[in-house]
Amino acid sequence: MSAGPRTKVCLVGAGYISDFHRNAVRAVAGAEVTSICDQSASRASRLGAAWGIPFHTSLEAMLARDRPDVAHVLTPPHVHFGITKTLLEAGVDVFVEKPMCTDPDDARVLSDLATASKRVLGVSHNFLFSTAYEALARDVHDGSLGRIEQIDIVWNKPLGQLAGGPYGAYVLQRPDNMLFEIAPHSFAHLLHLGVDPDELQVFARDRVQLPRGLEFYRQWEILGFSSGITTRLRFSFADGYPEHYVKVHGSSASATADVELNTYVKHAHSPHMLHLDRYAAVTRAAATSLAQANETVLRFVLGKAGVVRDGGPFQRSITRAVQCFYEGRATGALDPRLAATMGVGTVALADRVRAAANLPYAGTARVESPKRRASLAAPTVLVLGATGFIGRALVRALVHEGHSVRVLVRDPSNLPDELGEAPLDVVRGDLGDRASVERALEGIEHVYHLARGSAKTWAEYRQDDVEPTLALAELCIERGVKGFHYASSIAIYYAGASAGTITEETAPREDMLRTNLYARSKVEIERRLGELARTRGLPLVVFRPGVVLGRGGHPLHWGVAGWPYPSVCRLWGDGNNLLPTVLVDDVAEALVLALGRTDLVGQSFNLVGETHLTANDYVDALERASRTTVRRVPTSSARYFAEELGKFAIKTLGRDPERRLPSYADWEGRTFGGRFDASKATRVLGWQPTKGREILVQKGIAEPCAEFLG
Repeated sequence: MSAGPRTKVCLVGAGYISDFHRNAVRAVAGAEVTSICDQSASRASRLGAAWGIPFHTSLEAMLARDRPDVAHVLTPPHVHFGITKTLLEAGVDVFVEKPMCTDPDDARVLSDLATASKRVLGVSHNFLFSTAYEALARDVHDGSLGRIEQIDIVWNKPLGQLAGGPYGAYVLQRPDNMLFEIAPHSFAHLLHLGVDPDELQVFARDRVQLPRGLEFYRQWEILGFSSGITTRLRFSFADGYPEHYVKVHGSSASATADVELNTYVKHAHSPHMLHLDRYAAVTRAAATSLAQANETVLRFVLGKAGVVRDGGPFQRSITRAVQCFYEGRATGALDPRLAATMGVGTVALADRVRAAANLPYAGTARVESPKRRASLAAPTVLVLGATGFIGRALVRALVHEGHSVRVLVRDPSNLPDELGEAPLDVVRGDLGDRASVERALEGIEHVYHLARGSAKTWAEYRQDDVEPTLALAELCIERGVKGFHYASSIAIYYAGASAGTITEETAPREDMLRTNLYARSKVEIERRLGELARTRGLPLVVFRPGVVLGRGGHPLHWGVAGWPYPSVCRLWGDGNNLLPTVLVDDVAEALVLALGRTDLVGQSFNLVGETHLTANDYVDALERASRTTVRRVPTSSARYFAEELGKFAIKTLGRDPERRLPSYADWEGRTFGGRFDASKATRVLGWQPTKGREILVQKGIAEPCAEFLG
């Protein structure tokens, strides 16, 4: 018997969620992701190369060359309508990430268009397919909880963009955009449980002022009333323990689906007397939770071992949603959780909540033009990575010293206020886009390369970091650039107890580079740039900053310790060795001091200030500055190494092509038992880093804490 025809799938949008959708499609018999489409050439090409499929930067090109049977729309919400409409009109079935769009009238247009064109339109409300939630929904719908009286839905999860951007993200452009980016998950829960509130009260609190005039509310409470049922939806985006659960109180029982922990617990009376009844409720809930927790961790391990493809709860919810969509597409009966009617309902509810919130929003955020300002002198200095931690400090220092600066940024709206108001020439683009790099190099004499790509595998590091850097260097040689300053890292060194004194001449250890891909990328780039310097005359100067602290940096610094959660730090070793710290403004000063120094070509510099703090000292100061207590866990290098060996064994069973044999030297090196010698920078550059423990604590810990906490 021959197999059925292949279903060709295109993913429109190459953001983080695309990996989850591709994994989900792979679980559908006969379906295959055959193309990727994203307006960003670098994002689209990265996934296209990694997956071995064609990529496109426009819908028109994709439809002309690789017309799919189904398209998954994974773009930001405000462009869902136009993309989905184009695809439906082209005869393509569409599975669109929630929300369907951001206007209820547009949502109805899409629903009607799908019906008229006889196309299948599904909306991915994936948390409706959470194992825990499905158990709750069954009990609600079959009456096991009795008459429903109250529904509480809680989403308490930190929003990373609030701390450091990107500030161009859709969710930050207006305070009420949260209602269309995140809240639809909760609105879908409410509607699926059969409740669409008649009356709404909305409270938005804890306003945060962001760059470019943006503002965001970190605390929301939405109260609803309908046919004797009280509903309460709460959202918090401040740092804290993450929670995501749906709790239903009925006349016969109450139940909670904890989506975050992947557990479902129902409380109902037993036939026993009061105290025994309570005892039975507690023990029954504990046993149920333990069994579900065991199943969750088992599936996670099996997923890593390659036995199952949807090991994690989040991936499993998306996989279940995608499978149901394709089953409904085949049978002509789409699951109501995915149907356009549910999509329209969530958008309509979001719009009603927005109206009830009545937020005092001042207008549109300031967006920087990528065009040169008329008063700006012709730029001679180009900075790549200007929106990063060190990049921002460097641009400030260059402008302060009177240099005319150009920056190359993916999105000019991500420039913080301090740079958005500076006399800069802004060019839109990125390191992987040759055309934009060529534009940015016009008239440039000195280049500072601080940019880095987002990579997980060595192939991605080569594509996003190594190759674009070499292409940039080639262009600089062709154009006769006078200075090429590359920001590397002390991560290339082994810095453990047997390291002794580490200087610029200390060689990297190959056994570390085998597992630490970030360090491997830096070393590979340094070596290749060094070849160009020796053979082609590239005017290269390399800088290797230490553990960089200061305003604009995250206070939970991974150079200090591991931070699996904001409230927990796992020390590298006992945390009693001195850290090779340096203030970000001091790093910027060293970079500026090298500008125009032709005698520095071919040299490298370690940038480490006076070492006053251990990791324990750092955490002590962090606790004082943040007024919180951090659970610190001293963790030996042997334990870290053993844990990584265990992961390696599981990945080997699963034949994970990205598995890497752990290196003990890599973990032991993070304890900083060695000593860094930065005297060359002081002697040759005339660099004078900040001295004094009190100043280091104030500028490197207290000020970033105040900034981070808002």
